[in-house]
Formats: sequence, C-alpha cells, structure tokens
Amino acid sequence: MYRGDIARDGHPAAATLGVVGASELAPLWKVRLDAAVDGTPVVAGGLVVAGTAGGTLAALDAASGRQKWAVRGLGSISSSPALAGSTIYVTTLTGRAYAFNLSGKRLWEWAGPPNSALWASPVVYRDEVMIGVASPYGDTPLVAGRLYGLDAATGKVRWTECLRAGCAAGDGVWSTASIDSSGTAFVGVGNPDDGVLAFDAVTGQRKWMTTLYADRDRDLDVGASPVLFELGSREVLAQATVEGMFALLDARTGDPLWSRELVAGSAAHGLLASPGYDGGSLIAVSASDPTGVIALNPSNGSVRWRYLTELPVYSAPVVGDGVVLFGTGAVFGDVSLGSIGAIAVSDGSVVWSYDTHSAVRSGPALAGDVLVVGDQAGDLFAFQPKR
Repeated sequence: MYRGDIARDGHPAAATLGVVGASELAPLWKVRLDAAVDGTPVVAGGLVVAGTAGGTLAALDAASGRQKWAVRGLGSISSSPALAGSTIYVTTLTGRAYAFNLSGKRLWEWAGPPNSALWASPVVYRDEVMIGVASPYGDTPLVAGRLYGLDAATGKVRWTECLRAGCAAGDGVWSTASIDSSGTAFVGVGNPDDGVLAFDAVTGQRKWMTTLYADRDRDLDVGASPVLFELGSREVLAQATVEGMFALLDARTGDPLWSRELVAGSAAHGLLASPGYDGGSLIAVSASDPTGVIALNPSNGSVRWRYLTELPVYSAPVVGDGVVLFGTGAVFGDVSLGSIGAIAVSDGSVVWSYDTHSAVRSGPALAGDVLVVGDQAGDLFAFQPKR
C-alpha cells in the first residue's frame, strides 16, 4: 500500500536496507512500460504492481521483472495501487476505481462524479475501500471534494461525505488518507480551505477540520498524506504543504503544535510529496528552491540538516535502517534529467546515487533490501545490494 502502512510514515516495518547495503545497491532488473510511472509501485507476495500514465496496470515477478499480466485502457494512473489479500485496487485520473484479482481479472469498476479525478491512492480499511475525489489538473473544472467508502468486495457505495457545505466546489481530496488505531482517518484538503480533515474511517463522519493558511486564490492544495506517530504520550500528525509550510497537529483536536516555513512554495511545487518518519527525524522533500531533502526535529520543527539537489524532488521518500531513498526530476521542464539517491538519516551525507536519465517522481518502494521505483520514461527499476 501507499507509504508502506496506514500511518503513511514511509518507513516500512519489513524494510531491512541500511546504509552499508544502500551503498552497494546494483540493478536487479529494469522493465519498460508504456508510459510514465508516477505512483509508488506495490511490492508484496512476490509481485510488483504499478500503474502508468498511459492507463496500464501491470504485475511483474519481483525477482526477475518478468511481466505476469497487464490490463490496459483504464485511464491515466497517478496514484499507487493497493494490494489487500488477493485483491488489487487502483484509481485513475478519469474518475474511476477498479478492483482486480491477482491474475488481472477485473472484479468491479466504480465511476466517481462527473469531471472528477482520483489522484489519491485507494485506502483499504477493514472491508471497505476509501476513495478521495478531487478536480482534474488545474481545477478545470473545479469539482466538489468528496470522500467515498466502497464495499471492498463489490465496489458499491456505503457512505459518502462532501467536504464543503452543500457539496460546493473545492476542497478536493488529493492526498491518501492515514488511519490511526482508533479508526480515525486524516486527509489533506485542497483549496479554498487548504488544511487537514479528521473523520471516522468506517462511516465518514467528520470529527474536525483545521485550515493551515489562507489560499487567496493561489491554488495551494494540501496534497501530501498526513504522517501519524506518537510524540511522548500524544498522538500527532505531520503535514507537508505546497505552500512550503510543514506543520505538526494534535491528532485528537487538530490544534497546531508547531509550524515552519521551510521553502517558498507555489501550486504544484513546495513540499508536495508526502514526508517520511523513522521514529527519530521527520524527512521532508522540496520541489521549490532550495530543492532537496530536509530533516526536522519532530519536537519543535527545527532543521537538523538540508541536502540540496540540482533538480526538484516530487518523490515521496522511503526510509530504511538509517537511510533515506528518493527520486529527483521535474514535472515541468526537462524531464530527461533525473536520478535515484540515498542519503544517511544521521547527517544527510550521500550514500549512493543512480542516473536514470529521466525524471523520477515515483516514490520508491522498499521491501526487505530490494528497492523498486518508476520514472517518467516508463521504466520500472529494481535494485538490490551486490551479493
């Protein structure tokens, strides 16, 4: 699933890759798909599953990269698929959600409201699939932000919740929800409210919403996923924003505990990608100048170190054992430039890098000591330390 677990901390429990292993990463396989891979691939049960901007969902053998099956014509996929049990769920920018079995057979299809786009990854919780609805790129047109709870087995709607009164346009749900142990879900909200919403993951009932800043027609949507963790005895959530603000909120009340302006952001830039957390440091990435990776003290938001990159970072970082892995590359501009990098959590020093010759906006997936990531050219890469 997206970010490894429903806390969305980008620090998978099964990840074993450390600094030494990362320094010895070597290509395991490389496969070219039909279009850009912007979502994080899913690695589970011997499979790698990835979606493409060309509308293809592909399943590959995790050890060899050999394609097992592909389903085409689904509509552009920007999100990460979710694999739960024997079912794969995926959302598209054409406003549709699908469920497939592990052989690629379609189980159901669901269509969202007219003109909607599903940027957020599907969230599987208990026996339902949570879907976030937003506008197409550029808010053309601006549609009403909504949340849906679908029956995981049939795709039928169990509940729906509009984010604005009267289902007015705006407040799109671009981010993938996080869920805590009590069943409270948290999700970033787009303009005009630009904040975080807390709600019951089973019923969709709203608990609180906190606006982080005034949008003032700047299109500064909160598209990163909230990261949940415990700080002392308090449950908190960390939120990155395209405006450039990074904030920590009390998960029970939504009250801000601290906030820091890390960069001067803008629409589709700033701290767009979801951050990481390894239990000691929060890891943010920036697509606005100064571009790069930023480690923060979770207690007060002070900057521990910055690692500067020549290219913007739209790739949600994954954190292994003392090592952060991420991609670089543009959305706008020269997309023939890009890389995958690994730096030490302790001080941001370079551990390893690989030139992909293509923008890497996909967040890397880490399973054990195997790293899997996609790029703008449609290549899917797997790396593993040299044996």
